[in-house]
Amino acid sequence: MAESVRRVRPTPSDKFLANPHKGCCTFQHFNGDELFAGKMWSEIGPKEFPKRKYVGVTPGYLPSTVSYCRWFWRDLEPEQGRYDFARIEQALDVCKERGQTLALRLMSFGTGPEPRLPEWFVRRGKGIKIDTLENGVHACVDTLPIPVYDSPEFYDAWGGFIREFARRFDANPLLETVDLSYLGPGGEGYGECTLETCRRFSELFRDAFVHTPRLSQICGIQGKPGIDTGAGWRADSFGDLGDIGSPYVLKTNSWNHHFDYYPESIAKAGAQDAWKHAPVHYESSWVPMQWYEERYDLDFILKQGLKDHVTYFMPKYCRLPEPWLERLAEFCRNIGYRHVYRQALYSTNVKPGAEIKFHSWIENVGVAPLYRKYDFVLRLRQGDREEKIALPEVDVRKWLPGDTILDTKFKLPAAFKPGWVDLAVGLVQPVTGEARVSFASKEAFSDRWLSLGGIDVAE
Repeated sequence: MAESVRRVRPTPSDKFLANPHKGCCTFQHFNGDELFAGKMWSEIGPKEFPKRKYVGVTPGYLPSTVSYCRWFWRDLEPEQGRYDFARIEQALDVCKERGQTLALRLMSFGTGPEPRLPEWFVRRGKGIKIDTLENGVHACVDTLPIPVYDSPEFYDAWGGFIREFARRFDANPLLETVDLSYLGPGGEGYGECTLETCRRFSELFRDAFVHTPRLSQICGIQGKPGIDTGAGWRADSFGDLGDIGSPYVLKTNSWNHHFDYYPESIAKAGAQDAWKHAPVHYESSWVPMQWYEERYDLDFILKQGLKDHVTYFMPKYCRLPEPWLERLAEFCRNIGYRHVYRQALYSTNVKPGAEIKFHSWIENVGVAPLYRKYDFVLRLRQGDREEKIALPEVDVRKWLPGDTILDTKFKLPAAFKPGWVDLAVGLVQPVTGEARVSFASKEAFSDRWLSLGGIDVAE
């Protein structure tokens, strides 16, 4: 019997896909929550988690599959060795209910009204110093106990807390990313320590978080040690194009992150290609409403994000400018990964038990790969019978922007009878067995499987 080949070309789709591990993030909130008022936000993570059914995107914001939250050490280890991770567990539960995963930063201390170092750590009197700390983010000068970052006491105490957190949560598939945080108020990197200390903490995070992607602050002394241990990177002032100027410096010539800090920091950290194996997270400078009012060049800002292969955009969960909403939505559709199934060719008119050649062209039209492991699975259906065949040789984490060609084979299960067998493909979460990542194609079913037509089973 001559071999027949079926060619299928799914129709590309430009619509938003509620795919995990990418896109716009909520901040200290979850899908459906009310936005922060005005242009301000809180660095203190959620403590209460009222039950609320997610009914759609909060007006003035964008769809999100990632919640980014921050919590302080004092609240999670109120006494040495006594951990209270209830709010982490509740946050993970809320994420599951509202179709999100949880990205987070754990912070040793803050300034202003934020929690300071745990009292038990301060009482010990070792590994701390009393200092005047200027924090421009909060426009305040505080005299407070801060860690001696190079001290063994701080490394053991903060490192022990990080290890315990990882022991409990690293394997949870709902944990999206963890920031490498150990230096400065809020973990933002403002503080004095040696390069060796940065290496030790970077290695500690690497060894503790085996499953969860890690993100290093790209600016300052932390960048290169984090990148050297396989972390991705994050930056806190995406969109900053300068101050209002002065009588001596034009606004267009003022210092800003995009011209004077990010390109140099990325190069110094050797992070130009880090995106190929670990994510990039950009948090907005202030909030996009501020950009709008300052008349920043949005096209330039967004192009810089795409150039840097960003996967997450976190605009602090404040109302977004209505005239910019569609452009920001398009940006969030295009960051991270976006898989278009261009073509499939496979053997048809075959007998049960026969080997089927399977060839595909898949294009990642996004700017980064999918960093989590998902199984590439074929689903065969005939009447009430269903068989799923995983192709373990396919690693979706290697689907960089551009083209991927699959050339493989599978056996048609002998249980199928002569006649038509529906064929679909899905990217399946290994733990749950569910298809969780949608292809950007119109033939996708509501359960995220993509129809590839079917196979004629011969007599």
